[in-house]
Amino acid sequence: MELVIYLILTWFIASYFLFQKKPLLMIENLLLFLFFLFVNKCVLTMISMNLSLIMYNKEPYLFICFWLQRNIIFPLILLIYVNSVFQKSRGLQVMGGVFTMIVILLSEAMAIHFSIIHYHMWTFFISFVVTAIYLVAALGITAFYRRLLIKEGMVSNGNGTNTNHKL
Repeated sequence: MELVIYLILTWFIASYFLFQKKPLLMIENLLLFLFFLFVNKCVLTMISMNLSLIMYNKEPYLFICFWLQRNIIFPLILLIYVNSVFQKSRGLQVMGGVFTMIVILLSEAMAIHFSIIHYHMWTFFISFVVTAIYLVAALGITAFYRRLLIKEGMVSNGNGTNTNHKL
């Protein structure tokens, strides 16, 4: 049952991302997804394997749930967040960040409830802090990457001075 829930959740989040209005270009979304995936895999590997602060279940179907959450759900939630608040006011960014943080922490609570992960010398508060760092870093990396693309002339900066160029 857990695997079915995670597959449905993954399908829902991927569908939402697919049909979401995206101010970021496809190449930006792709590279940001890969970056978020890389960072998330490195951090979770360090936390779970090297430091043994979070233990994941070795059952094959539960490990697939862990894999879906780590490799697909979490990076897509970050992409949905940066696409929804990238060009909006600070207040909407904060509200979107709070909502995104709630969704991420609820998915982690669901993983704990289904015994997909177990805390060992780790708390939900630490997960909250790590999630907040992820969200701030996601906005910072997105803004930095957008600035690089504007500097290279690949995207416009919003005032119409640069136009998109073919590669």
